[in-house]
Amino acid sequence: MTIKRRLFFSNIRIVFISFFAFGIAGFIVRALMFGPRPRDANAMERLSDSIGHDLQRTIWFLTFALFIVLISVINNVLTYRMTKRIVQPLEPLNEGVRQIHDNNFAFRIAYNGNDEFTPVCEAFNEMAAQLEISTSQQKKDEANRRELIAGISHDLRTPLTSIKGYIEGLETGVASTAEMQKKYLAIIKNKTADMEHIIEQLFLFSKLDMDEYPLPLRPVDISLAVSDMIEDSLSEYAARGLAIQFAGMPENAIVSADVLMLRNVIINILENSVRYKAQEHGQMEISAAVVQDSVFLRLADNGPGVPADMLPNLFDVFYRTDPSRSTLGSGLGLAICAKIIERMGGSIHAEASASGGLAIVMQMPVLKGEAP
Repeated sequence: MTIKRRLFFSNIRIVFISFFAFGIAGFIVRALMFGPRPRDANAMERLSDSIGHDLQRTIWFLTFALFIVLISVINNVLTYRMTKRIVQPLEPLNEGVRQIHDNNFAFRIAYNGNDEFTPVCEAFNEMAAQLEISTSQQKKDEANRRELIAGISHDLRTPLTSIKGYIEGLETGVASTAEMQKKYLAIIKNKTADMEHIIEQLFLFSKLDMDEYPLPLRPVDISLAVSDMIEDSLSEYAARGLAIQFAGMPENAIVSADVLMLRNVIINILENSVRYKAQEHGQMEISAAVVQDSVFLRLADNGPGVPADMLPNLFDVFYRTDPSRSTLGSGLGLAICAKIIERMGGSIHAEASASGGLAIVMQMPVLKGEAP
């Protein structure tokens, strides 16, 4: 029952109780002054005639005074009960405020009433849930930033140390022949290119993370786009020991995508497969399927694979827990892939492939009635 309804019925009770209390007060005063009320009507009339006007006024005064006392007591009782019903729900709210103040965002108010406090408590619980999610995400972002700084420092320090060593070799005459000097310079150039790639990846990730990198999305036939991206690179990857095969691609599966960024994602995944392949000749199988309103693009290799409990962490920045996939690279590739796919309205996850390797699966919503 709502508080308004309770107050309404409480007021009605007070009105009826007032009349009842007035009658009770009159009966008590007369009984105290004249004894039990005569049952005979004639005797009652004789009693009334025998009472003087002053005595009648006294009776009325005492009746009214007793009535006031009774009404005050009853009103205090009803007011106490009503106040208790109003104040009682405020106690868990006050406790909730204290818990939020103490950063306990997991606290929830358990209120079983059905009145005006019900939506207030529900709103409080919703606010606490949002704060819990926000705080958790903030802690995760803070940890990612620290990991990002540590990872970038590590990845830049390695080529810098190498470059410094080879420059000292040139300065001190360790590279005494023209052939050795040429070799040293080539290594310095490669290490510089590695550093440049790391910085570019960091810049791209930062822009995507801050939502400051515009993606010109347009309708794209995912099958044709992926085929065009891979076709020119088949021989290059084959020469590097990665055979790429297509295993079923849907027709007219139109998605909203930035073709250049989608190519960036696929190249990142292919480069990882080349870098971490467990044998001289690796394989990558690319397939796609439309399920309900989404297209699922799957790139599966036959590499060393990743333990199941580590799969969800592959898209974190600088995740290097898995020893089989932690020796090379900037550690930003898959994190960038995740950001790009999310910006395109999709999602990405990793799973084990049928051959025991790693499969990266991208889900993107299908555009209805659109043409590329």
